[in-house]
Formats: sequence, structure tokens, C-alpha cells
Amino acid sequence: MEDIKVESVEIVESVESAEWKSCCFKLDKNAAKYITQVSILGGLIIFSATMLVIDKDCNSQRNYSSLLMICLGTLIPSPKFVK
Repeated sequence: MEDIKVESVEIVESVESAEWKSCCFKLDKNAAKYITQVSILGGLIIFSATMLVIDKDCNSQRNYSSLLMICLGTLIPSPKFVK
């Protein structure tokens, strides 16, 4: 059996920056992600609600109401018991 000798082990911890930098501006990473998520969810909610009013086909309305409930479910926090 062959022995393995380790002479030096260097652990480098990478710290992720909280900002995204460009040549013209600095942007907070968490704020950008939040605004993007809320914008997409808001667009989906408006689209689903509009299609529920416009579309008269019951089968299509089921799809839009399901999409609307999924979007609302991600925005509304789940209930918790408080002691």
C-alpha cells in the first residue's frame, strides 16, 4: 500500500458580492431579483385575470384560474401557528 502525503492544503473561501457592477451603474443583487420576480408574477396575474374576463370557454378558464391561484399562492405567505 502506498502512503499519500499532503504537504499543504489551502482552503479559499469565496465571498459572493451583494452588488452587480456594470460600467454605468451598481445594482443590488437581492433587489434586482425581487423586482424581477414580482414583475413576472404581476404580469402573470394581470394576464390570467384578463383572460378570465375575456375568454368565455369554460375549459380555457380552468387553465387561467389555475395559473392565477399558483401566482397568488407564491405571493401570499403560508399560515403559521403563533404561540
